[in-house]
Amino acid sequence: MSNDNSGQSEFCQSFACALQSCLHKNTYNPDKCEKVLNKLKQCCLEHGARSPVVCSGFPTSKSSSSK
Repeated sequence: MSNDNSGQSEFCQSFACALQSCLHKNTYNPDKCEKVLNKLKQCCLEHGARSPVVCSGFPTSKSSSSK
């Protein structure tokens, strides 16, 4: 009952957990967790389809940032 996804959970979940830990540690001040947030955003850009729940609030295609 503990592993419904065949051993693989949300691909970017570790970044989301790191962000939650950082925010908790820094009294929910997002400015202090910008690097962790950027890593989560990057993961969602590259692997959003493999992490639909974790990345639901983030852009999941690189077309939104064109250089």
